[in-house]
Amino acid sequence: MGGIRERQPRVGHLFTYSPVAGPLVTWVVIVVLFALFVPHFATMRSASGIVNAATLTGMLTIGVALLMIAGEFDLSVGSLVAIGAYLFAYGTTEWNMPVLAVVLAIGVPAMLGVLNGVIFNVSGIPSFIVTLGTLYIYRGAVWVLSGGKLIQTLERPLVYNIFNGRLEIVNTLLPGANFRTSLLWLLGMTLLFQYILVRTRFGNHVFAVGGNPMGALAQGVNVRRVKLLCFTISGALAGLTGVLLFSQFRSVRVATGAGMELNAIAAAVVGGTLLTGGSGSIWGALIGALLISTLRTGVILMDIPFIPADNFEAVVGVTIIGAVILNNWIRQRG
Repeated sequence: MGGIRERQPRVGHLFTYSPVAGPLVTWVVIVVLFALFVPHFATMRSASGIVNAATLTGMLTIGVALLMIAGEFDLSVGSLVAIGAYLFAYGTTEWNMPVLAVVLAIGVPAMLGVLNGVIFNVSGIPSFIVTLGTLYIYRGAVWVLSGGKLIQTLERPLVYNIFNGRLEIVNTLLPGANFRTSLLWLLGMTLLFQYILVRTRFGNHVFAVGGNPMGALAQGVNVRRVKLLCFTISGALAGLTGVLLFSQFRSVRVATGAGMELNAIAAAVVGGTLLTGGSGSIWGALIGALLISTLRTGVILMDIPFIPADNFEAVVGVTIIGAVILNNWIRQRG
């Protein structure tokens, strides 16, 4: 009995202080339930489809989660995805300069992220309002950049395969699978930014300015610079998401990326990132993206009449509310 009593506080401590534990357990439970009761869910085709769908949202969620941990929001990332995708499309299909295409596709959204941060720092307007405005401004820039035209290509140069081609080695070993190289990019960025967040001074500063900005300022942390860097990273990762998106689908239109910002915020929240800042995890955000993608696949395979694929947002909304309630309950018990 003593051993059992000792384990209970340790488990409670894990769920209270680890932002990953709750989302991970929830995801595992959902996967098990779907595998047991939903036909055709427990297949390599479904598994790779879930991962591929989560890859684009997951890449965007890394930057969004980092910024949320710092206590701010970026609603413009969906528009930045479109800008990155168009620049990458032009650079590879019309200019035939793939290296320049990648640099522009990531660099321009990064600079627009800097602009978001500068407006926020100078004006003092909440980041939610600032980026709500730039969401529409940048979407207008997409219209100017594209002339309202769809860019599409049937060609598949090497650069597309590098960023989002088929992982043939893995797919050969796992019959029915269709994993893509974008998964490797996502895992690489997740490892990089998780390390930055938990093992570097900058990461400590991100937690500090999100949890108590005045306290961080009193300790000598340059709060404005930390938040500016987070806006920049969010913009750069949105541009990289655009590169991955065009590499896979080889098409981009003006509406590309619309709504992705809300999916990224949802994934971050479901993954344990606090809306008030100061707590969260890059791994948790990735799990949040996987959880939402898993729910989408499972619900579609269940073929529920009133929740078709185009009405899945209702499930996401319920999931967000449930995640916030669960996270608050866990922290209050701690």
